[in-house]
Amino acid sequence: MTVRALSLALSFALGVAAAPTPVAAQSKPPASTKAEIDALWAAASAAVAKDDIVALGRIYHPAAILVDDSGTQPIAAALQGWGKDMVAAKQAGTKASVTFRFSKRQDNAETAFASGIFLYTTTTKAGVANPGYRRFEALLIKSGGKWQMLMERQLEPVTEKEWNALPR
Repeated sequence: MTVRALSLALSFALGVAAAPTPVAAQSKPPASTKAEIDALWAAASAAVAKDDIVALGRIYHPAAILVDDSGTQPIAAALQGWGKDMVAAKQAGTKASVTFRFSKRQDNAETAFASGIFLYTTTTKAGVANPGYRRFEALLIKSGGKWQMLMERQLEPVTEKEWNALPR
């Protein structure tokens, strides 16, 4: 049996169509896709600014994974820790904000990838700001008609100069 014949046999046995993807499925996503994905990033920024862990949790798919320097964890565990941090910060009078800039964005009507830098700033009640810049990558899917993050990867800290080099 040739490799091609074996591939076809396995495809049919697994219920996978061996035919190439139809041209319609390869077409450019609708213009609304970018706006819908931008709304996810705006919702993340708003949730952080409002100390709203429930709203922040809504941007993630239930099976989402956080990847950072310490390893990997389900997003539910990360949200639990972030929620405790939000409560403690609020009690201390500290405000937080997050802003995103992108170095790469790829998407279609159902999946997306983004990489860039986020600026997470905490500001004490005395008005002292503490900015932190970090590279990130994210995988998103459109699930149930809405965009959700499936994986967030927080990479190394970077400088303000690197942040400023990205488009606004």
